[in-house]
Amino acid sequence: MFQVNDMVLYGTNGVCELVGIEKRDCGGRMVEYYILKPFYTNNSTVFVPVNNEKLTSKMRHVLTKEEIDQMIAEIPGNPSEWITDERERKERFKDIAGRADTFEMIQLIEALLEHQREVMERGKKLHIADERMLREAEKMICDEFAYVLGISQEEVPAYITSGLENAVK
Repeated sequence: MFQVNDMVLYGTNGVCELVGIEKRDCGGRMVEYYILKPFYTNNSTVFVPVNNEKLTSKMRHVLTKEEIDQMIAEIPGNPSEWITDERERKERFKDIAGRADTFEMIQLIEALLEHQREVMERGKKLHIADERMLREAEKMICDEFAYVLGISQEEVPAYITSGLENAVK
């Protein structure tokens, strides 16, 4: 169970502070909710029913710096494969984003960036859906890493690249 003041990652909402747990009337019955305030989005509040396993499974505590560094170190030994079927790729992304699986999200970003390089070499652009997927995945990673590491979101890619270079050595 989560506690008030916990910092959590909630699906595509990114880093959120759990600001309260309260019961609210929902169609004549009282339902207990986690009240989340997204860290990087002003004027937004997310209500997650405490007893809704499907929604609470999308919620997890933010990683620690040590967990982030360990994850980056493991990336070179765990390459991801390109999913050629667009619908399957979208479903995979939706699943990864919904579970807020950071390691798989980084693998997905790596696969998208590699695919982008390949299509650019042929003088083409990345498909718009893949481009959107890439931006959303990068935002999710940058939000969490920036918060945990105490750096700006713009500094996150350099941090990851530096960690990858050290892992390969």
